[in-house]
Amino acid sequence: MANYVVMVRFDEATEQKILRLQEKLVANGYQSAINEWPPHITIAAYEGVDEQGLLQWTDEYASRQCRFKLGLFALSILPPGGEHMETAVLCLNPSHSKTLVDFYYGFHEKFEDYCTGIGWYNSIRHGNPIIHSTVGVFDVATIQKAQEIIFASGVFGEAEITALELYTYPMRLIKRFELKPEV
Repeated sequence: MANYVVMVRFDEATEQKILRLQEKLVANGYQSAINEWPPHITIAAYEGVDEQGLLQWTDEYASRQCRFKLGLFALSILPPGGEHMETAVLCLNPSHSKTLVDFYYGFHEKFEDYCTGIGWYNSIRHGNPIIHSTVGVFDVATIQKAQEIIFASGVFGEAEITALELYTYPMRLIKRFELKPEV
């Protein structure tokens, strides 16, 4: 069985701000820090889950949800650890509004047993959800300069969550699920 990632996607304006930030980082020598994933917040990552069941649940969940706004006003760091002591992950940290937290936790009503390994940082059962939008993986020795570029980029502000997407891991889009317009 394959591995899967469920993510929320941002509105076009926010996505473009994040992509421009990534371009600035690449222009400043950080090309290896930026991965191929589109700008997003990971909701869940699963190992060994049934694809059809996950598709059905994602469709059902998305059909009950409306788009919502959140703030991207902070930068966070997932520290070095394990076999990667030379790198840390810089993330845009969304405001943990009740809407976002309810949306995040609500998705985890099903398939939590498969949120292991690659999904450990998204697990509700393990108590580990770190709700974030990865900017990139940076060498600890050069992280200060990357932070300065991020702070000056204009990426912080209000964003809107517009869709859920299901991907295989490694990345291949399976399906996009639009959320209803905000009421």
